[in-house]
Amino acid sequence: MIPSQFPKALRVEAKFTTGTTITVPKREREALIGKDEDVVGVIAALFWCGKRAVDGQWFIVDAAESFRSGRTQGGSLGFQDLLRLGKGQPWLAGLRDRIRQLWPPFLRAFRDEALAGHEVLRTELDALQKTGRLQDRLELDPVLDLEHRKAVKEILDTHGASVAGHIFQDLLAYLLALAGYSRVQINPIGVPDIEVSERNVKAAEQFVTLNLTQEQVARLMKLCRKARALDLARALSPKPDSK
Repeated sequence: MIPSQFPKALRVEAKFTTGTTITVPKREREALIGKDEDVVGVIAALFWCGKRAVDGQWFIVDAAESFRSGRTQGGSLGFQDLLRLGKGQPWLAGLRDRIRQLWPPFLRAFRDEALAGHEVLRTELDALQKTGRLQDRLELDPVLDLEHRKAVKEILDTHGASVAGHIFQDLLAYLLALAGYSRVQINPIGVPDIEVSERNVKAAEQFVTLNLTQEQVARLMKLCRKARALDLARALSPKPDSK
């Protein structure tokens, strides 16, 4: 078993675009770069650009290690750049894997609130996070790629790109809470967009990576369902075929 590492705290600049490139101005990157080694500044980008393998997925990279210019200079990044950078930043692998696993069921769980509007969504997420019940909304059944992309498109079509971007930002903030951060701060004005800290040891540090055969996974899932261990069965569920 390989422990999954998580930064102790994150400062996040969240980007949503209907193109293939995001821009990070100097002031935004400056807000992510600090002297505290326990705090990692990250750029999180969500694309809707007509590319099936890219649309609706979060790309997360370390802001300090993502530009060839000076540490506090800004710049532009395409999704290909983010893919390449992510592969070279193993210290964020645990976080990226957890977000990749949780994002589709999390979006499905809060799709209706997201379609209803920013305030409805934020109120519900905040109430559930404060009472430790975010996990309760997630369902066991796997989310098809088609279903996930449809939910992203519905939010975009309903609210437009600008408002949808704020909604996805709120969803990401509480998704990070579900991934193991107890304190969540969203900055509607100013930078960075999101700050999370106070890691929940049970939720974050106890995650491990298991190397199992498909047969072993199938057996474990069967046993979990029989024992009604739905959270564990969900975690073991393979990603459905996107075709």
